[in-house]
Amino acid sequence: MDDLPASLRASFAHLPLGKFPTSVERVTGLAPPDVDLWVKHENESSQLFGGNKVRKLEFLLGAARAKGMGRVVTFGGTGAHHVAATAVHGAMNGFDVTAYLFPQPADDHVRALMRLERASGADVHELGSILEVIPHRVYPRGAWLAGGGSSAIGTLGWVAGGGEILHQMNREELPPIDVVYCALGSCGTVAGLWWSLRRRLPIEIVAVRVVERPVGRMLTRRLVRRVSQLLDPLDLAPRGTMPVVRVEHAFVGPGYGWPSNESREAVALARDRGLELEPIYTGKVMAALLADARAGKLANKRVLFLQTQSTAPLDARVLEARGLLYPQSCKASAAPM
Repeated sequence: MDDLPASLRASFAHLPLGKFPTSVERVTGLAPPDVDLWVKHENESSQLFGGNKVRKLEFLLGAARAKGMGRVVTFGGTGAHHVAATAVHGAMNGFDVTAYLFPQPADDHVRALMRLERASGADVHELGSILEVIPHRVYPRGAWLAGGGSSAIGTLGWVAGGGEILHQMNREELPPIDVVYCALGSCGTVAGLWWSLRRRLPIEIVAVRVVERPVGRMLTRRLVRRVSQLLDPLDLAPRGTMPVVRVEHAFVGPGYGWPSNESREAVALARDRGLELEPIYTGKVMAALLADARAGKLANKRVLFLQTQSTAPLDARVLEARGLLYPQSCKASAAPM
């Protein structure tokens, strides 16, 4: 399929939220010189709130709108970028948003995300644990969005993302990639790439775990199967061999939401090369990449790192001043569903 993203947008309900394609860039001096390191800047996907959740929300919010739903309901940790992205993009597109949050370690970044969610008008409920989410999932009172946006419909966003990477290689904006490094959290990004990154010489995906077991390969495979059920009848699969997926377990650190010494070091090294990472998700992925590079596992290979965090400002006042976020008083005037 020459233009998989366009075919998906034509075949499924879709709400344009992001600026795509996101750019790719060679980065020197971070990995050893025998590693050809490239970065795909998903942080550029939106001035409003970027990162890897935007692609998923284009299909999730599109599906909700197609069903006539005016409210979306989701959940995540108090620092979940999915929740913040849903709150902000939902507000900008006239949705009411309900979010259920379970505890994770708090820092300035987490607190800024929660302030942004409330400023965007989301109805935020803080729970005692993730188990308390279950009753709200049974009776969501709106369109239920899976954690991390990782349902089959949400995963279509990263099927499109994989197609975009192939398109960039075909156009020689990006050289033929041997290995892709990305975070393994709610599994939708990895599942979408696994389904779509097919070519004659297979690409390896290194999925770096940022949450504790058992979330991982089993959920990823299930998402791939569900995506196949959606897409196989449409004959949208690229030609070639599906990627090899290696799950890297060693860099999760103390657990979800906690930084590690390795991730902090990786964040500092990346900052020196102009990459703005954070220690909870992207820092752990970069730590795994650098460890593999230093061990010689990536010698003479072209490697693509997915920069999946948002680098948009988190201060709601800044966004409002730029005309990028509805003031709460204007929420009622948003376009009806």
